Amino acid sequence: MRFISVTGIVLLTAAAAFGDATVDQKVQLHFGGAMSIVNVFGGKATHEGAESTVVVKGDRKSSRTGGSGEIVDLAAEKIYRIDYDRKTYKVTTFDELRKQFEEQKARAEKEAKSSKKDEEKGTELEVDFDVKSTGKKETINGYATHNEVVTVTVREKGKKLEQSGGYVLTADMWIGPKIAAFKEMSDFDRRYMQKLYGSTFGGADMSAMMSALAQTPAFAKAMKAFADKSANFDGAPIRSVMTFEAVTGSEAKASSQREADDPSSAAAAAIGGLFKKIQKKRDASSDESPNRSKLFDSTTELLKATPTASASDVTIPTDFKQR
Repeated sequence: MRFISVTGIVLLTAAAAFGDATVDQKVQLHFGGAMSIVNVFGGKATHEGAESTVVVKGDRKSSRTGGSGEIVDLAAEKIYRIDYDRKTYKVTTFDELRKQFEEQKARAEKEAKSSKKDEEKGTELEVDFDVKSTGKKETINGYATHNEVVTVTVREKGKKLEQSGGYVLTADMWIGPKIAAFKEMSDFDRRYMQKLYGSTFGGADMSAMMSALAQTPAFAKAMKAFADKSANFDGAPIRSVMTFEAVTGSEAKASSQREADDPSSAAAAAIGGLFKKIQKKRDASSDESPNRSKLFDSTTELLKATPTASASDVTIPTDFKQR
């Protein structure tokens, strides 16, 4: 489970020099909609949460969760996927990742056109960005934090979200003091993404999220806006809860209702009846707004951070075999 980059959630200001860092953190993910099945088979990451260790040293970064991990080498432009239990590793080049991303993006765009998705019909999108300080304070893992809630809304240009529908990315963040090790980790991710994909998507970990981004361009737009604005935070995010939701606007609901009420075909009537039953059941049982559907949420918590690392932490053991 590497759908969401742990360190891609919040990006801070760039560092003038590169240092060492070791960061322990815990991540929990949940998926909604068609991807909710992932929650069943996702292991610790989708249940109680998975702890991971990230080590940065120079142009290399190692990330390990349990028996699996990866090493990113910026100088060699390679990623090593490691199975620590089997003592094996697989090499993927940056060029291969770029090709995979473009192929998935092209495939998603083709499918979107065939299904007549509004985003792929040339609809122009606008992004609204809002930051609110709640005034709440909490000590988390020994760090004194304060609460900031960031909301990024992606909607059709010239229309309100309630009208056209769209997507909402919400980040409920507990900001602590500046932490050098966390900053080094964030800076590495920025360098990695800029080298891999340029500045297109800011600091989001595209190698992990390219499938989701290819299928939902609005998510890429929301993440880029979030990355661009979040540099203003004076401190490190100790705990971040991120939620991404799809919003059904009144125009879409009205269109669905017209189709449901159209007696011109038995299929339309059947679909309309099913739609009404599903909507009624959801309205009665769901805690969510009937106009909103959660696509995923993630919780990332910083456990410990130190400004130290050794070369062995970012090196594949000599007895491991390439597969």
